[in-house]
Amino acid sequence: MGDDFPALLGPARERYYRLVLVLSESRWQERLRRELPLLREVRAHQSALDALLEAEAWPEGHPLPRDVLEVESLREQLVRDVARKLGRDPHESLPRLMEALEDWLITLPREVPAHLREETARELLPDTLPALHEARRFGERLESLFGPPLLLSGRLPFSLARREELALGWPRGEAALASLWRRLSDVDARGLMVAELRARATQAPPRAPTTGPERLVHTAFWYREALERLTRMARLRLVPLEPSSVECLTVMWWLFEREYAPQVRLLPTVGLTEARAAVLEVAYELWDAQRADLPEDERWNTPRWVRLERLAERAEEPRNTPGVEALREALRQLLARHGGGTGSPRTWWSTPRLVELVQRLRGVLG
Repeated sequence: MGDDFPALLGPARERYYRLVLVLSESRWQERLRRELPLLREVRAHQSALDALLEAEAWPEGHPLPRDVLEVESLREQLVRDVARKLGRDPHESLPRLMEALEDWLITLPREVPAHLREETARELLPDTLPALHEARRFGERLESLFGPPLLLSGRLPFSLARREELALGWPRGEAALASLWRRLSDVDARGLMVAELRARATQAPPRAPTTGPERLVHTAFWYREALERLTRMARLRLVPLEPSSVECLTVMWWLFEREYAPQVRLLPTVGLTEARAAVLEVAYELWDAQRADLPEDERWNTPRWVRLERLAERAEEPRNTPGVEALREALRQLLARHGGGTGSPRTWWSTPRLVELVQRLRGVLG
C-alpha cells in the first residue's frame, strides 16, 4: 500500500462531501462562487487519486476498502449532481465536469464593482482560454505588420506571404476577439468593466501584455489600427467612390492577389452584387493606371483597356448601380484633362454609358 494513499483519500472525501452539500442548497450558485478554489483542488488531485485507486491492492479484511467505497460513492454523487445542474453527460470525467462548472460559475451575469473589475476580467480571461490564445496570436501578427510606418499609396507594403497570412488569419482573429468581448459582456451586467477595457484599447499599450485583459486590450488596439489603415488603403484606391468598411476589407483581400495577378476578379459576396464589384474594379483600374510609381508601359496598356471595357459593361447591366455616376464624372474629368481640343466636348460630355466613356478615353490615351 502506498504511503500517499491515506494522505489523498481523506482530503478527497472532505472535498467531495463539502461540494455535495453545497449543491443541495437553494442558493448553491452563490455559495459555489466562493468555493472556486475547492473546485480547482478537485481537478488538481483527481488524476493522482484515480491512479492510486486503480493501482492499490489491499489484504483481505483491511479497513481501507470501506473508506474507498465511501469516497467512490461521494464522487459518483458529485458527478451526478454536477451533470444534472449543467445539463451534461454524467459519464464525463469529474475533472472535466469541475472545469465546466467553474467556467459556468465565473460567467454568471452580475454587477462587477469597480475594485473587482481587473480581478474579474483576469478570472474570465485565463491563459488557458482557446479564444484568448487565438486573439493573442492575432494581435502579435497585426502589431508586426502595422506597427512600423506604412506608405498607404503605391504598391501594397507587405510581401505576398504576409498578405496571405493576414487575409487567412483575419476571420479567425476577428472571431476570437468578438468571442472575448462577448464573454465579458455576458457577465458584466452594467457594462462598466467592458467600457473600461474598451477605453484602454483606444490607446497604444504601454508595455507587453502579461495577463488576459492586457492581451485583449493589446489585440483590440492593433485590430482597430489595422482596420483603419486597411480601410484608408482601400478608399485611397477607390476614389471617387465612397465604399463601406465591409467593402473596403473585401477589396483589400482581393487586392492582395490582384496586384500580383491582374486577371483576378473581385467576386460578388453577400452584400456585394456583381455590378457593384465591377464598379469597384473600374475605380481601382483608373487609380492604378495613374499612380506615380507605375512604369509608363503599364499605365494604359491594352490588357487594362480590355478589362475596363468589360467591367464597365458589367457595371451598367442593372440600372442605377451605386457608384456608376461617380465613375462617369471621373472619366469625364480625365477626358477633359487629356482630351484637350480633340473631338467635340459636348459629344462625350453627354454620353450616358460608362463603357462609351471608357472607349472615348482609350481613343485619347490608348
